[in-house]
Amino acid sequence: MTDSLVAVAFNLKTQLYLEFSALALLTFDYFLTFNAEITWTWDSSRNAVHVLFLLVRYVPFVLIPTYIYYVLGNVVGNCSSWSEGLSWMIIITILAAELLLLIRTWVLWGKKRIVLIGLIVLIVACAAESAVVSVFAVESTFSNIPLPPSLAGCFESYQPATSVWTFFGLAVFELVILILTISQLFHHDRKSRIYRMMRNDIVYVLCILGMSVIGTIIIKVGYYQDPALSLQVVIHSVLASRLLFSLRAIMHQQHIMSASVSVAQSSYDVEMLPMAFVEGPGASSGAINVAS
Repeated sequence: MTDSLVAVAFNLKTQLYLEFSALALLTFDYFLTFNAEITWTWDSSRNAVHVLFLLVRYVPFVLIPTYIYYVLGNVVGNCSSWSEGLSWMIIITILAAELLLLIRTWVLWGKKRIVLIGLIVLIVACAAESAVVSVFAVESTFSNIPLPPSLAGCFESYQPATSVWTFFGLAVFELVILILTISQLFHHDRKSRIYRMMRNDIVYVLCILGMSVIGTIIIKVGYYQDPALSLQVVIHSVLASRLLFSLRAIMHQQHIMSASVSVAQSSYDVEMLPMAFVEGPGASSGAINVAS
């Protein structure tokens, strides 16, 4: 009993360290990118992308404090209901982040229909795989070890190993996103600002993919649950938000470049006008200077 209690306390301590670390990272990055949020989202149209952004950006601020209360607080009601509610918040945040990645990749590929259809089929297949696995999975169980009064919350002693397939599906989808993003990088000049922004985006996508792979490995090796789950949610939230800001910046830069090209072309056309159509300084208002 003592060994079990020590194991529970150790796992709980590790979990709480990760929860507070995730909350600190989320808060720190929020203040770092708040100006970018104002610049690239506040004045944008209210559409599906804006809704996805709000879910990705702000649901984790509710999720993590709720989870800390779920573990440490004197929980009202049964633990299963709280666990289900937390699971839905995790699903909503990660799904919204993946949809933002999908839309971003589609836009970078010039809104090609084949890319959109392919990504939709892939994400639906991954979601269906996760849903089927969840239907047949054994529900999480909670520790019945008598805990000290200071630990009055819920502690999951078992989480079905079948959830490894959920992280595997995420990793597959994000790997495809990474490949498509890298392939677009070579369409831009290495000295351009767009190239530098897209290079940073590749690092962001690689980090998201890495967290999904880590989640797959942790559960696969037999851990009772992924102790870094909230950290994964925060990484998805932080980097998906940054990728949206970067996409808006890339589109703005492309708009500036297109406008510059148009202005330059207009200037060139004016310079190439025949002299017969230019009024001379000494000509009358109705005369046309054909000299020289």
